[in-house]
Amino acid sequence: MNQYKELKGFKQILFALGHLGPGALAQFLTVWLMLFLTTGDTVIVSATLVGTGLLISGIIDAVADPFIANWSDNFYNSRFGRRIPFIIGGVLPMVLSFNAVWYTYYISSNPTIRFIWVLVMLKIFYFTYTIVVNPYFAIMPEIATSKKQRMFIQSFVALFGILGMGFSMGASGFLIEAFGFGMASIIMSIFCVAVMIGPLLTVRINPEAIAGEKSEEKTKTNMFQSVISSLQNKTFRRYIMGFCVFFLGFQLIQFNLAFLTTVLLELEPGMSSILFISSVVSGVLLIPVFNLILKKMTTINALKLAVFSFVVVAILTTFLPMLVGTVGNGAIIGLALMMLLGFPYSGLMVIPNILVSEIIDEDIRENGKRREAMFFGVQGLINKFMVAIAGFVVGVVLDLFGNTVDSPFGVILVAPIAAVIALIGFIIMMRLNIAKGEENPQIEGTE
Repeated sequence: MNQYKELKGFKQILFALGHLGPGALAQFLTVWLMLFLTTGDTVIVSATLVGTGLLISGIIDAVADPFIANWSDNFYNSRFGRRIPFIIGGVLPMVLSFNAVWYTYYISSNPTIRFIWVLVMLKIFYFTYTIVVNPYFAIMPEIATSKKQRMFIQSFVALFGILGMGFSMGASGFLIEAFGFGMASIIMSIFCVAVMIGPLLTVRINPEAIAGEKSEEKTKTNMFQSVISSLQNKTFRRYIMGFCVFFLGFQLIQFNLAFLTTVLLELEPGMSSILFISSVVSGVLLIPVFNLILKKMTTINALKLAVFSFVVVAILTTFLPMLVGTVGNGAIIGLALMMLLGFPYSGLMVIPNILVSEIIDEDIRENGKRREAMFFGVQGLINKFMVAIAGFVVGVVLDLFGNTVDSPFGVILVAPIAAVIALIGFIIMMRLNIAKGEENPQIEGTE
């Protein structure tokens, strides 16, 4: 028995539209926060303090993922089901805390107070981001019961995710130049709230499932039991070990992107945005390619291909200073780099959630329980640890070795570190495989 009514036609696209908003806000923070707080006429805090703030808030927020997941898995509402109430409740505090980060200038002239303000606002943002995003992703295994349908929905989730990334990486640069960081954040927030209307209009509980949900309440498990149970799934454990190591390398590059374009390539934020947009255009155009790849090979092998492609790009990024000295045109080099990034961006937006859905199917076959949110919660827990560590590492490296045009070695050094870490993650994932079985397994005793 499915927990939610099956989506069809345009409703699937409206559901996918919801991924555009929160992803855009998170990417905006990833790309611009370090630059905003550590450069310019008035430095708010040091890069190390920013990295420390990201590390602390990221660790606290990562712990929240399985908590929210377990709460969502065991929450029932007769009208909206298990997931939608969390999305509704989390959106407003998410956008308010996001905006507060970009108005740090007005809080105090004391660096310590500014640091505490940034730390608290980041914590609130990432916690409420989890409240919105974890239940959102946990809906898909319930509303999409076949690989074909999951590919269709996840392709649009990926499309809107990449467009959101493009909006935050691309249009944001022009918004920042025209209005400043504060007004740009307000525009981004309005945009986020508007697109979140999509899933709220489409996903509803199936009334016939209410009785089944209530009858399952006696089988609830606590958060720690659910986390341990999900990690006892061998496939999920191998996947998450390899992917989280890779994801650390991936995030190191993401935190360093704005410095690569403004310091090494010596481009203005507007031109940097044009380059970021090119990676988005490339990623969007390659989504159909990954759909074809998924038809020709297993989901796991397609993920390995996407991961390896990023490793190649990260290795190429380590030679960026040499290329700048040889070619002499930073815009052309940056354009080529961003276009290449489009391939792994596209694959990493399409594939992982499909793979986790397949692992969930495997787990249901083996254990007869539905705990979709917990698998996404554990994935979020570990990935957010990696994001927190990446922000801290980039901040420390930039402070120790330099993040300006006159002293750029810190910006240069991040790339080879990221390439080595991403390669290690790929090697770990080489042993990953998944047991075959029916695409839509049922809980024992249900229809």
